[in-house]
Amino acid sequence: MKILFFSIVPLLLIGGIQSSAEEFYPEKQALKMVKIALKEKDITLVEKVDVTDFFGKTDIVVIYRIRRIGGDDFYAVFTQATGRYEKFDYLITVNLDFAIEKIRVLKYRSEHGGEIASKKWLEQFKNYSSGELRYKKEISALSGATISANSIVEDIPKVLKILKNSCNE
Repeated sequence: MKILFFSIVPLLLIGGIQSSAEEFYPEKQALKMVKIALKEKDITLVEKVDVTDFFGKTDIVVIYRIRRIGGDDFYAVFTQATGRYEKFDYLITVNLDFAIEKIRVLKYRSEHGGEIASKKWLEQFKNYSSGELRYKKEISALSGATISANSIVEDIPKVLKILKNSCNE
C-alpha cells in the first residue's frame, strides 16, 4: 500500500502542474489581457512558446509571441511572483531584443501591497534587458508594498532568462 501511495502522489503532482500551466492565461484570455494592457486592438497571437527551463523559478511561466498587425512581433510573458502572503499575476511585454516594453500587474490577491500595480513605479523597468537589478538601488523603493516590490524585482531577471533561453532565434 505504501509503495502504491508513493508512486501515485508524484504522478498527481506532475499532472497538477501541467494542467495549471495549461490553464494559466490560455491563448484567448492572454490575447485579451495584452490588448487591454497595451491599449492596442490590432494584435494577433502568433504562437505559444515552449518554455524550456525554469532556472530556479517555481511559479508558472507562459510565453506567447504576438504580432502587431502591419508591425513588429514581441513576446508576452505571463507569470507570478509572491507578495507577503499570496501570489500575484503579472504580464511583461518584451521586444525581440529581449528589452522590456511594459509591465502590468494583472491580479493582486492580497489586501496590502496593491501599490505594486502603480503604472508610474512599473515604468522603471522599461528597456531593462539584463544586468543587475536591485530593489532600492536600480529600482526605487515603494512604500506600502516592500515585499511585493522586492519580489517582482528579484523575479524579472529570472523571467527574462527563461524567455531568452526559450526563444533562441
